Amino acid sequence: GARVEINPEKKNPNDFALWKFSPENSKRYQEWDSPWGMGFPGWHLECSAMILKELGDTIDLHLGGEDLRMIHHQNEIAQSESATGKQFVRYWVHGAHLLIDGGRMGKSLGNFYTVTDVEKNGFDALALRYFYMTAHYKSPLNFTWDGLKNAQNTLKHLYELVESYQEDTFAKPSDKHFKKFLDKINDDLNMPEALAVVWEMVKSAIPESQKLATLVEMDKMLGFKLADHIGYLVPSDVVNLAKMRQEYRKSGIWDKADMMRKQISDAGFVVEDTTNGSFKLKRK
Repeated sequence: GARVEINPEKKNPNDFALWKFSPENSKRYQEWDSPWGMGFPGWHLECSAMILKELGDTIDLHLGGEDLRMIHHQNEIAQSESATGKQFVRYWVHGAHLLIDGGRMGKSLGNFYTVTDVEKNGFDALALRYFYMTAHYKSPLNFTWDGLKNAQNTLKHLYELVESYQEDTFAKPSDKHFKKFLDKINDDLNMPEALAVVWEMVKSAIPESQKLATLVEMDKMLGFKLADHIGYLVPSDVVNLAKMRQEYRKSGIWDKADMMRKQISDAGFVVEDTTNGSFKLKRK
């Protein structure tokens, strides 16, 4: 009776509906015939039914927001274990809510963002992934565009390190750092501390080829696609375009220089000017 009116048809206040009946003299968009009459499954029943049909009587992980812990998930347990007589879920993972600029997110407040919005603002979806990993899933995380920008810059720096390391197919991951990394992940998915181990390893004195091998192994769990940034050769025609652009810039022929930059971009590279008057070429 705290959230909704007390239902006199309930035998116990804790009872909840497994099946709801369609309103009389009307047809719902989704309704089915059943031994109890025309209707539709209760909200809690939908999840249990899908899990039991597709995954089995007992599953390892069930995720959900922290607001589902006390009602929805408790009712899932009640109905599923009553039906099977078996443990329903071994581990529950309840994520804290994402905040937006320190407040709640909502369409009515105009601060409801999608991944498409993130990409339209010039951010890579993987930068959002990195941003999410900066807080433990049980802790509230405050989303700001500046915070996402910092995450993208940090991930970009990691990509640049991977690009700079020389690959050695015989190099093995650092057992010391990888074990520490796994320990953090196995400690209730402590991703912020796992990321800290990544940077600790990068700053260590082990050979660069071993750093690269360790990062690739760690990325099997991080999912940042680091392997896509392992050392590469810049095609000679792209290098020549960059040299021509540099000459145009020295001569003040800016339209030609911009044309060269576009051709370099079309080839999949970005040219960056350095303070000493030279340039760097990187993959986009």
